[in-house]
Amino acid sequence: MTGGLLTGQFAVVTAGTSGIGRAVVERFLAEGADVLTTGMTAARIDEARNTWGDRVHVLRADASRLDGLDELAAAVRATGRGVDVLVANAGRDVDSTPVAETDATAFDHVSDLNFRGTFFTVQRLVPLLNDHGRIVLVSSIAGSNGGPGHAVYNATKAAVRSLARTLTAELGGRGIRANSVSPGPTATAGYDQFTGGSESVVAAVAEMVPLRRIGRPEEVAAAVAFLASAESSFIAGVDLVVDGGMSQV
Repeated sequence: MTGGLLTGQFAVVTAGTSGIGRAVVERFLAEGADVLTTGMTAARIDEARNTWGDRVHVLRADASRLDGLDELAAAVRATGRGVDVLVANAGRDVDSTPVAETDATAFDHVSDLNFRGTFFTVQRLVPLLNDHGRIVLVSSIAGSNGGPGHAVYNATKAAVRSLARTLTAELGGRGIRANSVSPGPTATAGYDQFTGGSESVVAAVAEMVPLRRIGRPEEVAAAVAFLASAESSFIAGVDLVVDGGMSQV
């Protein structure tokens, strides 16, 4: 492909076999990038490999485990290429649980992937980033609200957004730009789990969005592609909200 925003560039996207991550991988492919991505579920990994073939290197790796991140870094080194774009997308939530009823196991299950995993993903791959590379961290509008029952998820997403600021301060001397993207309600399997598949819940949430609908993964991917490209060459340390105005008005 010629003329894409990321033609000839090498991108690493964590958790790219489904949802927003998959939409990011497919948008990056359309923009001409070479992509290495990770997944956890064997069936999704096999399906992704069958769909993308040699265009994408799909690695099984758990971003919540340091050994999984070491395997990711080793796979990147094995390509012999520096990373132009890193998208740290892996994250999860649990069923709604009030703070008073959240135990340490549930806390660790969410925070180990959402923030600890994001932090150490970046730490492991920063030495492999090319100068003038780009980092995009996937946060959430939950990081700026106090949605009841999801305290750990909310707090970890706020931490992810904060990390983008610190990375900007630390890596700006190399010309590396770090930003975050904060999606609102987006039509993914994870969102279906959050709503319990209830059409009435989805409709109620849509009514809270000024545009009166739920977002699409491709719309978040478009924002990620913008921040990953030269189109955003003087944008660093920001949080780009993709929520149809839900958290803004």
